[in-house]
Amino acid sequence: MGPGDFRRFRQRISQGLQGLPGRAELWFPPRPACGFPGDGRSTDVQEEALAASPLLEDLKRRLTGAFQWAVQRGTSRREREAAAAAAAREEQSWARVEATLAGLRAELVEMHFQNHQLARTLLDLNMKVQQLKKEYELEITSDSQSPKDDAVNLE
Repeated sequence: MGPGDFRRFRQRISQGLQGLPGRAELWFPPRPACGFPGDGRSTDVQEEALAASPLLEDLKRRLTGAFQWAVQRGTSRREREAAAAAAAREEQSWARVEATLAGLRAELVEMHFQNHQLARTLLDLNMKVQQLKKEYELEITSDSQSPKDDAVNLE
């Protein structure tokens, strides 16, 4: 196994892990050995990788937590802003509805007043018509009685 073989092996591993679901987290491939197997230097690299692994795991955990916190905080802020905007729109629409209702109430009060005026006017006109009718009937009866009286008086 030569240095070129190790590079190809590392590429296959990194490509394979990227395609796996749930493996989108940070992944650091092991550092290539500086020496050849059996020269004593490769064990130093392995020990160094094992010592760095908890540090990298801690860093990965902290970064993941910070990212999740930032996403949650940004989402909640956006949700609060959206809720506030929706509440403002709803309040404006209720204000428009209330203003429209107030205008309709004012028109109804005005129409009620006009209705009473028209009813009074109609009653007054009806009384005048009845009065004129009585006067006309009295005039007709008085006119019809007058020629008879004249004829009776002549005899």
